[in-house]
Amino acid sequence: MRPAAVTLLSALLAAGLACGPRSGARAAAPAPAETGTPGVTLRRAPAAPASPLACALPPGPLPSQTRAVFILDTSGSMRGIGDGKADIFGRVVAAVNAYVRAERPDRVELVTFDGGLRSSRGYSLPGDRTRWNSDLAALRADGQNTYLYRSVAQALAPLKAGGYVTTVLVLTDGIDNDPDPAQTAARALGAFGARGPLDTLHYVALGTAVPAEAQAALRGSGYAQSLTVPVGQAPELTGLGVGIATVTDPARVPAPFPAGTPLVLGVPGGFPVRLAGSTAQGGGVGLEVAGRVPHGTPALLCAPPATPGGLPRRVLLRLEVGPAPGLSWLNPGADRALRPGESVTLRYRLSAATDPAGLTLRLPPGLTGELLRLPGGREVGVRLTRQAPDAAGPLVPRLVFGDGQSLPLAPIVGGEGRAAPVPPPAAAPPNGARPDAADGNGPWGPLLGGLLAAGLLGGGLLLWRRRRGRAGPRPAPPVLAPPTAVEGIEYGEDRTLALVGAGGRGTAVPIPLSGPFDLGQVARVPHLSGLRAEQHRDGLRMLRVPGDLEVSQGARLLGAGDVVRPGTLLGVAVARPARSPLPPLGTLIGLGLPLRLRADGVTLHLVGPYGEHALALRPGITDVGEAVGAGALHGLKVAPSGPRVLLAAVPAGVTLRRLQDGAELRPGTYLPAETGMELPGTG
Repeated sequence: MRPAAVTLLSALLAAGLACGPRSGARAAAPAPAETGTPGVTLRRAPAAPASPLACALPPGPLPSQTRAVFILDTSGSMRGIGDGKADIFGRVVAAVNAYVRAERPDRVELVTFDGGLRSSRGYSLPGDRTRWNSDLAALRADGQNTYLYRSVAQALAPLKAGGYVTTVLVLTDGIDNDPDPAQTAARALGAFGARGPLDTLHYVALGTAVPAEAQAALRGSGYAQSLTVPVGQAPELTGLGVGIATVTDPARVPAPFPAGTPLVLGVPGGFPVRLAGSTAQGGGVGLEVAGRVPHGTPALLCAPPATPGGLPRRVLLRLEVGPAPGLSWLNPGADRALRPGESVTLRYRLSAATDPAGLTLRLPPGLTGELLRLPGGREVGVRLTRQAPDAAGPLVPRLVFGDGQSLPLAPIVGGEGRAAPVPPPAAAPPNGARPDAADGNGPWGPLLGGLLAAGLLGGGLLLWRRRRGRAGPRPAPPVLAPPTAVEGIEYGEDRTLALVGAGGRGTAVPIPLSGPFDLGQVARVPHLSGLRAEQHRDGLRMLRVPGDLEVSQGARLLGAGDVVRPGTLLGVAVARPARSPLPPLGTLIGLGLPLRLRADGVTLHLVGPYGEHALALRPGITDVGEAVGAGALHGLKVAPSGPRVLLAAVPAGVTLRRLQDGAELRPGTYLPAETGMELPGTG
């Protein structure tokens, strides 16, 4: 689904690369007039008339952390040697450290260069604070040459989005003197291939002019600007880039701009939130909240550029302003601009204090929908389908709890295009298709039986994807019931994941917005254990595909590193009987099969091919199945005996064998160092 949010960067203009003359360097064009504040000057060509400030959230998953990348010139001129104009290196390093202390980025990358890259180090803060301080104190500016463009390209190319808002700061007192004519400013800026829509780059020119070619490259980049600092002065770096802030008090929203700076607020369509004032005052601004807002709703606070032609100043906000919030919104990047017949799945997590019993969905006219929730889980999927033509305003669904309290969900707004035929209501779940949460594994047992027979899926299955403006949506998945047989994995256009069964019916799987995850663990499906992925800027990136699974997109098998774009249905084929149906394994599901036991003193390790679970034994008899919540192991009892583990009982259907010689172990014997485990249905 194409996101409805208007791109943030359409109005961005940038100018001037921070460079200065050196021996053998390319000649700089005469600098245009200067504008700016004392100490920091932006040099640029005369600007076109200003347009209204664009302030809209970017599409897709939003970052949750900040990252600063410093690309620091360590040539001798930074200390006034050779053609250097001033010894400013120590003050520049101090300015870098001041930025880190003031802005508190979650991640810092420190790259130094002269005749090419010199060093590159990464720091996760605050844990690496001591190493950061030590490395910063050890920096020396004693290199030769300034291969600026080459070095910037090499520093930007490895950067990955990874859930960060990234601010890149290039600090140099010279211009590029690389003898290779292929190393250009445009090539350097284009190397940031994984750049996110909120990432920015700032070239800080320390007492130098800006070459015309650099000005042109930055104007074309859409994400960079050039700042010029007078000769001998230290740069003021704090306030550059896009910050992230959590708002818990509507009257105190961070607005780190000078008093009187005009502000604009960008919020998802339909939410009752607006600015209480039009300008920043005392480093903040207030919000007016006319109704309840889901916990974690994003917003973007925008201010005009500090200097003509510069980048707009922005702060990404996470709104936690509602009274007694019961929900956290997990996929705020979902496209909610729907035409008739189109669908979207919104994902929420219930707070620990919220009772999930009796949840129902209240829908306004023009929407149909249903709840999707795994047994015993606190994550809720709400699949919504627009039935009516565009209404005068947004359509707001509500989640109603057992005590009658209700919370508004993200509004559905109108989309472009012609109306699609409205399909008949989806069939109700079959009788008895109700989760049995007694063992924490619900009805996944019957689901798993069909996975072994699932083959490679071709292009025909792609008909299950949401279709725009041509036909109604596929039948919606049944409430709280998984498909009877898994035939594929659907990565939706709204970046949600579902297991797809016979007839195109699917079950939503809660996946994190950032960071790697194991699909077998989050979906409670042992067959998929070891299949690891993560949300990526361009889609879903596969991190690992086990050797006994085949995951396909059409006729192409996928492997580690492949990126699946939103709106794709994948096929799954099982290549080994070890992934056949199992009794419930509870917390051990993500370990994969086969399982084995490893005795380490009086600690018992349950080990699978994808991980292990350590169980510290207490005096007396321990039922392993009860201790780890695994129904398949109920009745397997052990007890510490001195420095060893005594096998007290083995349940019917479970066989333990000593791995050394395959001998079966009986109750009353000690566990060896390594014990193999045979479970029902895995032979």
